[in-house]
Amino acid sequence: MLEASRWRRLARAIAQISHPRSLALGLLAAQPLWVLAGEADAASSPEYNPYLYLDWLPTSLLSPVQRAAMRASCGGAFVEPPRNYPDADLAPDVAPLRATADSSEWLQDGTAQLHGDVHITQGYRQLFADQMDVNRAQNTAYLRGAIEMREPGLLVRGKSAEVHTDSKAAAIEDATYVLHKEFIHGSADFAAREASGELTLTEGSYTRCAPGEEVWRMTGGQITIDNVERQGVARNVRLEIADIPLLYLPYMRFPVGDARLSGLLFPSISNNDENGWDFAVPYYWNIAPQLDATIVPRYIQYRGTGAELEVRHLSQLFSTEVRMAGLPHDKGGENAQAQELIRQGFPEELVLPAKGKDRWLLNLEQKGGNGGFWYSNIDYSKVSDPDYFRDLDTANLSVSAETNLNQRVEGGIHSDHWRATLRTQEYQLLVKDRFDTYSQLPRLNVDGGYRWGDWNLNLANEITSFAHDDVQTIRYIRDVGDQNSVTELTRDFVNAERMRVDYVLDWDKQWLWGYFRPGLAARYLGYRVDDEFLKPDSSDTPEAAAGQFTLDSGLFFERNSSAWGYEFVQTLEPRLFALVSSNADQSDLYNISTNPSDGGNDLLFDTSLFTFSYDQLFRDSRFTGNDRIDDADRVALGLTSRFIDPSSGRDLLAASVGQIFYLDDERNALTGIVEDAATRSELAARLESRPIQSLRIGSELIYDDEEGEVNRGNFVLRYLDDDFRLFNLGYRYLRRPTEEDTIKQVDASMVLPIHSGTSLLARANYDLTFDRELEYLAGVEYDSCCYRARLVWRRSLDNDLADVVAPEDLEFDEGIYLEVQLKGLAGLGTTVTRMLGQGIPNFDQREVLKQ
Repeated sequence: MLEASRWRRLARAIAQISHPRSLALGLLAAQPLWVLAGEADAASSPEYNPYLYLDWLPTSLLSPVQRAAMRASCGGAFVEPPRNYPDADLAPDVAPLRATADSSEWLQDGTAQLHGDVHITQGYRQLFADQMDVNRAQNTAYLRGAIEMREPGLLVRGKSAEVHTDSKAAAIEDATYVLHKEFIHGSADFAAREASGELTLTEGSYTRCAPGEEVWRMTGGQITIDNVERQGVARNVRLEIADIPLLYLPYMRFPVGDARLSGLLFPSISNNDENGWDFAVPYYWNIAPQLDATIVPRYIQYRGTGAELEVRHLSQLFSTEVRMAGLPHDKGGENAQAQELIRQGFPEELVLPAKGKDRWLLNLEQKGGNGGFWYSNIDYSKVSDPDYFRDLDTANLSVSAETNLNQRVEGGIHSDHWRATLRTQEYQLLVKDRFDTYSQLPRLNVDGGYRWGDWNLNLANEITSFAHDDVQTIRYIRDVGDQNSVTELTRDFVNAERMRVDYVLDWDKQWLWGYFRPGLAARYLGYRVDDEFLKPDSSDTPEAAAGQFTLDSGLFFERNSSAWGYEFVQTLEPRLFALVSSNADQSDLYNISTNPSDGGNDLLFDTSLFTFSYDQLFRDSRFTGNDRIDDADRVALGLTSRFIDPSSGRDLLAASVGQIFYLDDERNALTGIVEDAATRSELAARLESRPIQSLRIGSELIYDDEEGEVNRGNFVLRYLDDDFRLFNLGYRYLRRPTEEDTIKQVDASMVLPIHSGTSLLARANYDLTFDRELEYLAGVEYDSCCYRARLVWRRSLDNDLADVVAPEDLEFDEGIYLEVQLKGLAGLGTTVTRMLGQGIPNFDQREVLKQ
């Protein structure tokens, strides 16, 4: 860092410049003065810093602590010099006034004059000047020379200044200013600092770019910066980008820092084959400190004009967000594949069911309770039709879905040992060839939990009413190669109420070398079924119950070891899980309706089998949901070995393998009793590694040792380092009865910084079964303190006809998307950020780490 005397000489040189508003001019003028001051060849010095007078330090001159606190995308920081004078931490109102100078004198008119290196302090407020005249009668002080005014987080320099000593207001000519924490700087012909703390700039400039790299700035007119209210107001200013006036603004409010203020935000612009140009202009309305709204008019070239609205409200008890969108009389878009199907004779109402219709979206999210004895949670989304997101997506709303939308309203109360929850839940399906799922109207859970030493008692009680229309009809195209394949299906649905009770008592004993967890459980399942659609011999009150014993136990062995000069701790962790159950006769739950294809025929409302994995070995149920009691007696054996870094505790390598062994070949399944089931499960294996802090590797394998086939497998690599380099590689395999249905997919993505602030973005998701891409994405990002820009090209499957066309026959949609954010003013679009967050794992985490 430059020594203080050198820094002071530079400040004097800047003060001699007639108009330091132009930083380039300031640099040219200051260089000869440095030479005159005795500094030889400063520009060639590795520590040369032409913007030190703004308290700017490039990264190379920052200390490790300062570098850690710096914004990740910046090339430096505004750093205030230390205040090491008396009373520097006091407020000016309670601190004495201190003054030093090379010389001073009193004139006969009562004016005091201070000459040479004038330094005045009053608490944390400082004034520097070459000369100062103080008029006690008028409570004014006139400063000339290299003027410098400092407060915590604020620096103002100028050629001359007038200060009112009673109100502390000040006026500075030819001023430059810095707001350190907000990363704001600029200049002005005239700057006035009011007693309230406001800074008013006349014919000034404002930017959040690094000095010397002012890609954008506001100039001209009048700019007022209120650092207390964290806002600014600009009147009759120009927005300049790359020194080119781009926009005239008669009035504009802008945030000081990261706060948001009312005003137009930058538009969102994108283009793709189906919708054409998509243009949206958000307006942010800061209605009150706890209430704001974003209104987004939107124009889609091939569909029409609509709008989006987001309202957010925060109170003492509730946090509420409401999102709405609408597009009246959709023109249908440009979809050549859909037009060809209509030309072939397929009904337009099935190929393009939303054409000519009003499209809309509603989303409500609310959380209540604020940590008290009660809580509420609403997550409700609904769209006009299943194709809404595939056709339109959203311009500015963080709402999206692929297969269904959740519609849940929940509330509850809790005490130290009990928790009661009442919930209603429905799902809106976003596919047209499936029947609706059952609604829970309502569901009541009353759960208790007690602990006495190592003993645990859990009491779970649930009553749910499952509701569905008695009869539902769906109509869809089964095969686009057959004009006669328009299919209409009708299904009856059995409605019922379910009661489920699970009481579990276990002893959780743990030691450093292992654990031993035996438990007893009592489980009950009962229904009250509507008589309509029941077979005559089916019970309308079927029930089942079981008593169970479980044992979960494990041992930990470890030893210190080393290899290739690297020390590590190796563990060996065998685990045993056993379940013994009485027979839970569930035969009355199967095939209860007059038609086997009826919904609810097997009383399956919210239940399916868990996807088998290593963790599934040690569960006390094979089923998700509460429509079945798992009474299959079994023993599961697992073995894990870890290699642990002793300094960080990181798993350098962890390998696990295990299998379930059933005690008989008969067990309950989803749709009946299986009498000749396999006596052992597939072999489950898992591999995890974190060789360095930035790298995670994982793989899972499900192997059928009877057939000698791999049924499922995956490989995942995730890399994210301190330089924000991001790499992902994944492979997914799922064996199905036919080769055409087997899933084999590879997914690779990256964010690669190639130069200061510039990064390449890419993703490739490829289907090896059909030998075609699922999504290709390529782009470039530039990120600095000043602005961020992302330009992305994307080619992906056009899912608009996913319910009509077979997956292998879907065509592709291509688009180019641009996103620009002028930091401190506004951003252009959020589509690219949302796209990257959904497509590139850990991208959102990278964004958080860069802040």
